[in-house]
Amino acid sequence: MLTRETTIILQEERLSYSDASFLISVGKMTETESYLLSRAGQLNGDFYNILLPLAEAMEKDGRMLIATVIYRALLDSILRRAQSKYYTHGVRYLKKLDRFSETVSDWRSVVPHAVYLAGLRRDHGRKSAFWGKYDK
Repeated sequence: MLTRETTIILQEERLSYSDASFLISVGKMTETESYLLSRAGQLNGDFYNILLPLAEAMEKDGRMLIATVIYRALLDSILRRAQSKYYTHGVRYLKKLDRFSETVSDWRSVVPHAVYLAGLRRDHGRKSAFWGKYDK
């Protein structure tokens, strides 16, 4: 039954956060990683309460590539909204991304960290409150 449910979830094109959470809850970490990576463009960082536990589970399991993708979605949301009260979280995520980048050897179709970071600096370089916390 679990195999059948997993197969059904993996065949769906649309991202379901509850399906991803289900896969984690039953220990299907490889399947969760594949599921989320193939739907990375659908991740919405505005859903902090849903995405953060997914990111933490992937990080805990040593799946740094998908953890990177999820933390990027969270960080992109914070910077897009430009609410400085959340910059501390964003800086924490970016520092995690810095650390993760040292362990990811195969970026697959994901933009490498150095390129991503350069894009952040280009697109959000004027957010001195953020960069001041990060560059300490």
